[in-house]
Amino acid sequence: MQAKTPHPTDTRRALVISALLLLLAAAWLVAQWPQRSLWYDETVNAYFAEASWGAIWEWCTEIDNQVPLHFVLLKLWGGVAGTSEFTLRAFSAGTGLLALAGLIALGCRAGRSRIAGWLAALALAVTQAFLYAAFEVRAYGLALALFAWSSVALWELWTRYGSTPHPFDRHYARRLGFYLLLAVALVYTHYTGWLALAAQGVYLGAQTLRHPSRRRVLVLAYLGAGIALGYLPWVIALAGRDVRAGTAYAGQIAPEQALQAYVEFYAYGQHILPPDSSPVYLIGGGLVVAAALILAVIGVRRRPTTAPGLFYALLAAILPLAGLVLMVYAVQAKLSGRHGWPVWLGVSLLIGLGLAALARLKFVRWPVWIAALVILWLPARAPLQPIYDSQLREAFDYIEVRAEAGDVLVLRDGTLFTAAGYYDAAVPWAGLPPDKLTDVNRFLFFHEALDGIAALVEDHNARRVWVVAWQGHIMDPQDLVAGVLEYIGEAQPIERAFGDVFVSLYTLHDRPQALYERVTALEPVAQAPPDGPAYYGGYALEDDPITPGSLLHVQTWWKRGETVLPDVRVSVRLYGADGALYSQIDQPPAAWSFGQEHWPPGIPILSRFALWVPPETPPGPAGVRVILYDMQGAFDPITAPLTTVEIGP
Repeated sequence: MQAKTPHPTDTRRALVISALLLLLAAAWLVAQWPQRSLWYDETVNAYFAEASWGAIWEWCTEIDNQVPLHFVLLKLWGGVAGTSEFTLRAFSAGTGLLALAGLIALGCRAGRSRIAGWLAALALAVTQAFLYAAFEVRAYGLALALFAWSSVALWELWTRYGSTPHPFDRHYARRLGFYLLLAVALVYTHYTGWLALAAQGVYLGAQTLRHPSRRRVLVLAYLGAGIALGYLPWVIALAGRDVRAGTAYAGQIAPEQALQAYVEFYAYGQHILPPDSSPVYLIGGGLVVAAALILAVIGVRRRPTTAPGLFYALLAAILPLAGLVLMVYAVQAKLSGRHGWPVWLGVSLLIGLGLAALARLKFVRWPVWIAALVILWLPARAPLQPIYDSQLREAFDYIEVRAEAGDVLVLRDGTLFTAAGYYDAAVPWAGLPPDKLTDVNRFLFFHEALDGIAALVEDHNARRVWVVAWQGHIMDPQDLVAGVLEYIGEAQPIERAFGDVFVSLYTLHDRPQALYERVTALEPVAQAPPDGPAYYGGYALEDDPITPGSLLHVQTWWKRGETVLPDVRVSVRLYGADGALYSQIDQPPAAWSFGQEHWPPGIPILSRFALWVPPETPPGPAGVRVILYDMQGAFDPITAPLTTVEIGP
């Protein structure tokens, strides 16, 4: 950086314009305020806003890998303002506005122009990424605010007081402490905050190499030591724990796939892009960023004192993005576009600096500024569906209105305890499996599912069982919850859908022990040669006669062989009374996402089928058979009987 920078916001006019822009942003947020309920990840933060301090500590240090600052601040906020969906979102919206205010201050300093700060804030405010951060009951709005204001504090630390002879000068030490407070708070807000600090560190390192001095090196040492010392308690708290265990799938994310995810999230937020969608919005936004970079470079040539600001904007945009791409490729394959939040600030600052370079062109600047902001805003108008259409509030309200004495609830899986707790489930509940955090290597098996349902039913003398599921297939890939309940009960119709949240209701007519007795009595029927998965038989769930035009639900049971045969498939087929084939379903034994390598030896494995009974199926006895075969033709197909059903007229 160059010499001392004059303070850019010391006039009343500048303060008034900045305040008006923030009021405009607040009005924009009010106009866009979501009516949807919280989705699962948000219910985690909402639940702990009502929980004890001990519960927050346990969650952050023993269960999940999240740092605690947002939980702490949200709990304090909830103690004052309440914990309704509105007030919790209002906290995020407030931090979003703080981020915009910080970006105004940073842009003014980096571009040595108030206009650069205003345009940078507007460039962020109109994006779907900002709307996401400002409404999501999670840490991203707070992280953006801390990144922006820590950048401002760092700028002041490095430039305005650059002539201070020693860091422990009273004024300088105060500002150094203020920056350290914000920087440490940032890494206690989200673990990707380290990528934001990396951009700041590289910036200071480059400036020190360009203008080396003992004092600068000493300041860098104090900053590094202060951040390390501030984070040391958390390192100690997590000592000996693998924070990556079970939270992401094994493998790597290709760099181009990761880059696409981060770019699209910046433009579209948390929305689903149709496979054949036109890239026009991305192209438009890319052109704005490219044009802004060119204009900023031209501006630097005319005004060299803005070079450090452009360098910082580029670092804030590129370095976190490169770090994220590297992380999901080489460290942990956990791809989430929202983790690119540090990049949003860098890109917005770059756009602000570039557009501000047109400030002297009186007849050009306003049309260009408006056009650029409109292009950035257009993706917010795209008619896209949210990725997580999780109507959890409506689901729990639906159960509450229709619950009867003796009802119980199964959460598929136990991670939904935060949703059940925050939305105050109206009936006793249990999670299956009971784990509080999704583990992609943890699976529900027969005995645990049966014992869990039996305990819940017997403890409450239940006559009906509700089920709420959200991505329950991850830890219950066999769908054992449904498998057990549809055997001992009868599914009742649910009057409406709840997005990607699934609600079921079963009226019980038998005890869970009945299924245990039937399954454990099964004997081997067929086995994929020479020692592959073994078929232990199955049965139809519907009573005779079966009405043509309906579905016939079938359960089959399997056990692991000594050898995993990944190409083995099973075909369940319906043959009419005339011997002709009328319907079939082909799939791997168990489920598509649950290969034999995951089956424990000796444990019954469930596979569920829903066979369509065509209207032309003739009345009379119909045979249901299992054909076991190999996709590569490793053995001749094996045909085994499953059951016989009566087709009605």
